[in-house]
Amino acid sequence: MTSTPSSTPPDATFHEWTPAWSPDHTDPALPPVTLITDTHDHPAYTTTAIAAHQPELGRITVHPTPLATAPAYLAHDLIRALGKHLPSPDIDPPWWTGNADESWRVAAAWTKALNISHYVICRAHRITGRHLEHLMALRELTRIHLTLVVSGPTPAALATILKAAAHHQINTLENARQHLNQGPSPQAPASYPWWHSAPFPAPHDEPWYELPPRPRRPAGTPGEITTSSHRTPTRLPSTDSRPPTIALPAHTQPDTHSPHHETVAQRIHTRIAHPVHAAAVAIRALTGYSTDQLPQITIATPQHPRGDLPTDLPDWARLLQDAARIHTGLKDYIRQDLPAHLSGANRPFRLGSWDRNDVAHATEACHLVAARVRRARQRT
Repeated sequence: MTSTPSSTPPDATFHEWTPAWSPDHTDPALPPVTLITDTHDHPAYTTTAIAAHQPELGRITVHPTPLATAPAYLAHDLIRALGKHLPSPDIDPPWWTGNADESWRVAAAWTKALNISHYVICRAHRITGRHLEHLMALRELTRIHLTLVVSGPTPAALATILKAAAHHQINTLENARQHLNQGPSPQAPASYPWWHSAPFPAPHDEPWYELPPRPRRPAGTPGEITTSSHRTPTRLPSTDSRPPTIALPAHTQPDTHSPHHETVAQRIHTRIAHPVHAAAVAIRALTGYSTDQLPQITIATPQHPRGDLPTDLPDWARLLQDAARIHTGLKDYIRQDLPAHLSGANRPFRLGSWDRNDVAHATEACHLVAARVRRARQRT
């Protein structure tokens, strides 16, 4: 049988990153795992760990949800500790929240984009063996320093993992405080103050903003259709029922700045947990693109220097684009051996129908609505 020629190199493999860990493939150059043992469950250990939470220094303390054993739950705890909120329970959750692999990819993308270098996990003796393996996989990918606070006997699953991974143990409260209160890591955090604190969920009296007018190109189908909690098509607030809004200016020039953009930035950073969805809403707030246009917009490349996105995005939006790009890399959508316009690297948003629906809901969660469609007058 004659083989069919292929343009893919024989040694090229394309696969998604998954939170799988094997003791046989542990990088010995990683920072050793720190095990803080508190056999008597003294409250001061947990208090010290929580006080060590300093995102601006790249250190995040996570208090896992009690009795949560589903594989995705610990990833959700990490995402919340990073200041991101999953959608409120009054709407259908996005598809990815029930998918463990995707939830861990979301956590990994934020970890890398926000330059997180140290995770402190409280009450690590109560998390499952699978959760521990997912944490070790995250450690391998992001090269973080991992500290586990064990308030009780060391479980068998953790003991097995520690046999394969370099680690050191701390047995006194004084040494634990010294370890957790050390200064910033050599890997400096992002210069932009990414830590935001917009209220969640949105207050009922919070101002609504109107997105910039929808650009004519790329072509698409105007209209903002989402799905209700009963999976029936609905529309976001129409021109007749929407609350009074404040118009957002389009980001067309480097010096285009509005104080309202900073407010929107805080809402996006706080209320949207998925990096691609957050980046998409940011672009909508700056340009007015609709959800049907997002998958078609392009960025400038050497082969095609004219792109649809502004090249001088503000810092808060650029950080979100970085997080989305990292997530896309973890999904391994992009063929690195092809030019950007052929591999799809020039299209930052690969959004299926579910993702577009989630972006529309995320837009609404930030109290943003599409601009009114101004119909041209008919000539008589």
